[in-house]
Amino acid sequence: MTGAVNPFLTPIVQYGFAGFCAVLIGIIVWLISKLLDVLRQTNETIAKNTDAVNRQIEAQKQDRTLAEQHMTLLRSINDKLLSRPCIAEKGKF
Repeated sequence: MTGAVNPFLTPIVQYGFAGFCAVLIGIIVWLISKLLDVLRQTNETIAKNTDAVNRQIEAQKQDRTLAEQHMTLLRSINDKLLSRPCIAEKGKF
């Protein structure tokens, strides 16, 4: 009787494999749900970082505009100061 399987063990083995498959499917579903959570958190983080970068870019644009206005004002003040005869004389400063 070599190689013969006891008919009593056949359903037990089949139910064992079915149970093992159910456990594996449960683990796969759990892992996929965790993966989707990580993906959601990653997307939220990327959205927040994109928002922060956009705010930084806008702040830099405002700073550049303000710096250009200050430069224009300083050039105007420089021109007005140099137009004064007492300041415009050579060698005085």
